[in-house]
Amino acid sequence: MKQFIPTYLYVKTHNVTGLKYFGKTTGNPKKYRGSGVYWLQHIKKHGYDVTTEVIGYYIDKDECVKAATFFSVTNNIVYAVDEHNKKIWANQINENGTDGGNTGRTNYKPHTAEARQKMSLSRKGSVPWNKGKVGVQVSANKGKTLSEETKQKIRNANLGKKQSAETIAKRSAKLKGAKRSEEFIKKITGRKHSQESIEKMKLAQQGKIISEETKAKISATLKGRSIPDATKKKLSGKVVVVDKTGKLSRITKEQYYTQTGSKINWEWIMHRCKEAKMRRG
Repeated sequence: MKQFIPTYLYVKTHNVTGLKYFGKTTGNPKKYRGSGVYWLQHIKKHGYDVTTEVIGYYIDKDECVKAATFFSVTNNIVYAVDEHNKKIWANQINENGTDGGNTGRTNYKPHTAEARQKMSLSRKGSVPWNKGKVGVQVSANKGKTLSEETKQKIRNANLGKKQSAETIAKRSAKLKGAKRSEEFIKKITGRKHSQESIEKMKLAQQGKIISEETKAKISATLKGRSIPDATKKKLSGKVVVVDKTGKLSRITKEQYYTQTGSKINWEWIMHRCKEAKMRRG
């Protein structure tokens, strides 16, 4: 698989017409003119009088894709128009930080060894424009809060996408052996979900049906596990029930079987019965 090359995300704004273009490059974004049929035709007609703003510099592919997708969706770079119904952005597709724009060309060929040698010689001795600036640049999206509408757009744009086995393996290798700082451990120790969070999680799970495949996976995972004696003692003599509000809990068998009257009107009922499912929605 092709290795990811550190990439810049940038925005070019035409100083005469105001048209913008969001793109990526592995070279110098100040010198790179951009790509895309619409943008190239525009600068050919109006001249290359532009201002370039660097959005960020990324050495991780996933972070680059995430930032590019976020910017594309947030700014609606494909369909956004001004009060005169003119395009604000020259982009014809969303930028994902890896593929680049549609230039209309299909005749790309790899550079010959001679051409690569010439390019290498021409750049020798030149100082990179961003030397000493890595880590100084701040992402344009830092500190911004997303609206629910934007979050939904990003979610829809990423639905169905799966991370490659290579990406998963890289992340796994990166996290293996990583230790949490004492400050972080101190921060999360003793924390509990608020009642509001509990209710949100409860509502999110209501009505969900676990597939047979998922049940089989859970069963296979739990097989062979031994329950500690302390846990057995804690759970001994208790049953899982649902109260009238639909909340799951454990009570003693004595509490359960001493209830009187019609079973439908009991405060607690067994969590697997039909009435329990109705209470939980």
